[in-house]
Amino acid sequence: MIDQRLRGVLVLVAGAFLITLAALVRLYVYPSGLVLPAAQDRITKLTTESGSYFDAATLSTHRGVPLETAVARYGDMVRSTPDVAVWTEFVSLATRDGRRVDYHERRAAFDRRTGQAVNCCENYVDENADPAPRGLVFRWPFDARPVAYQVYDPLVRRPVAARFEGIETLYGVRVNRYAQRLVNERLVQQAMELPGSVLGLGGEKPFPVNAYLDGTRTFWVEPESGMVIGFRENLVKTLRTLDGRGRLVALAADMRTSTGDERWNAGEAEQFRRWSTLVNRVIPLSCAVLGALLLVAGLRVRVRAPAPDGPAPADGLGGDGGDGGDGVSAGGGAAAPEPRPAGG
Repeated sequence: MIDQRLRGVLVLVAGAFLITLAALVRLYVYPSGLVLPAAQDRITKLTTESGSYFDAATLSTHRGVPLETAVARYGDMVRSTPDVAVWTEFVSLATRDGRRVDYHERRAAFDRRTGQAVNCCENYVDENADPAPRGLVFRWPFDARPVAYQVYDPLVRRPVAARFEGIETLYGVRVNRYAQRLVNERLVQQAMELPGSVLGLGGEKPFPVNAYLDGTRTFWVEPESGMVIGFRENLVKTLRTLDGRGRLVALAADMRTSTGDERWNAGEAEQFRRWSTLVNRVIPLSCAVLGALLLVAGLRVRVRAPAPDGPAPADGLGGDGGDGGDGVSAGGGAAAPEPRPAGG
């Protein structure tokens, strides 16, 4: 049987181990898991039932047309590192019957902990290299705050503030809503000319035009994971002559991610949130409380344990009486002498 004092030591050791484990899980295991994925292979869709667009091939405008944007993102596992992820994005806007309206693509590297753009790995937007991207790309940071974030816009080639506007619940998940407002933003695109007749100027003389963007992008972000659960784009793209007299609405659409995609994103964010709760709160707190209780119990066992036995008594003192002939009582005490009779 284990000695009581040794039992107290073992309980103390177990309590100290659990408290150390709580600190390791909270301060090391949890932070090491907060890394944005390098792997990515997903297509998300945004839709609208009534959009308008200008067809440059036929010089005609189509209104009230159902439109769909497919956003495909793929991770480059070869160029990605433990600290930096590299994704390529392809964005195709088309009518529901498959007629392409617009197309863009980009390659961007970003910090796997902060989501901030990183200047490496042959970043590009469309046909141009993008040597110095700035701001968030693809994902919000973990533990997103109710503040404004600079989000890189590949169309205007610079970060645009996405301001916090409130808290909502989307498919059972608590999300932060951020809005990115674009006002008279000039787009970077190849030189283009259109006849005056479609620009409201009359005649067939061609005029060079620039493209401008106005509208709002809204992001619904699950804050713990930084995942964008839903995305809405309400934009108007106009083509204007250099003097501003002629103009044409090239695109007007209010598009939002599909219900299926938002549900899937919400499920992924909820899985991360459960993992975060378990590793960041439940396990450390449980280990710390149990460890503290064991420490207290171990100390009590040590205090209440009897002192260890002293050295064995010398021969003839306190022994068991040997063969029983030295006047030692059965109880182990010396026998008292009998009194003498008086006068004798």
